[in-house]
Amino acid sequence: MLAINRIMFLESSPFTLALTFGAILLGLFAGSAAYAIAWRMTHDRPTLGASHCPECGHPLTFRQTVPLISWITQHGECAYCGKPISLAYPTCELMGAGIFGSIVFRYGISAQTVEILALSCVLMVIAITSLMDYSIRNSCILWAVAIRVAYLAYLAFNGEEFLGLAMASIAGVIALGVPLALAVFLSNAMLARDINGFGTVKLVAVVGLYLGWQQGMIAIAGAVALGVLVWLVSPTKLVPVEVEGGADDGPTQMVSPRDLKPTFEEDVAEPMRLIPFAPSIVIACWIVLLLGVSLAAWNAPII
Repeated sequence: MLAINRIMFLESSPFTLALTFGAILLGLFAGSAAYAIAWRMTHDRPTLGASHCPECGHPLTFRQTVPLISWITQHGECAYCGKPISLAYPTCELMGAGIFGSIVFRYGISAQTVEILALSCVLMVIAITSLMDYSIRNSCILWAVAIRVAYLAYLAFNGEEFLGLAMASIAGVIALGVPLALAVFLSNAMLARDINGFGTVKLVAVVGLYLGWQQGMIAIAGAVALGVLVWLVSPTKLVPVEVEGGADDGPTQMVSPRDLKPTFEEDVAEPMRLIPFAPSIVIACWIVLLLGVSLAAWNAPII
């Protein structure tokens, strides 16, 4: 639904390469901001405000927050307390650079590109918070919806066709979000246990909002395949288990979840707890955004 609206690709002209390079630089800052916002969300800190060291709390200067360069020049350590700076910082900055550079290289410069880049920022925050504490914040979902509404308002203000896109977005939300919401609701009722899957439902609905039901289904199918692959190849997670008889009888043991012989209900819910699904959805969504036209060529004409 998105890719059909892209502007004429500029081949490999110097102008295109310059735009892509600028997008990469901007993406470094976007990735840095996404990680900072996600960290503050998951640690109950205000999302806005000056940057500071997460270990000692000392405020950081602009030179100490330049993406990638600061981490390299400071040898991965805080300039004040000397504590190691997480490798997650440069990793997220490089992720932002890759996403921004690839999107601009693929779509060029247009209002739609701005919309996709804004959505990418929200999706990065969602992926990072999911990796940190398995959560998807409602505020991120609302931002994603607001960005789409703003783009539709922009089309309407400029006298461009927007009604078809709006209807396709609504159809995508219904086609992808409603069945999954029902599945999660029924699973909770049947298992008599809250598997807390409604955050994923909201994220899937956002995918439908932007990609429509055809490309949205492709993205979700790819996300499922990627999620299963990650779960299969990831190392076994250890969870704390209380020793029978109380704390005085011995220390808490660390065992593999597979050694606990879980009940049916626990066996169903455990994969969702151990491997967050949101990053897989974000990666699949990004891939479809880049390859959407060719992937959906077999579908009916996309609005």
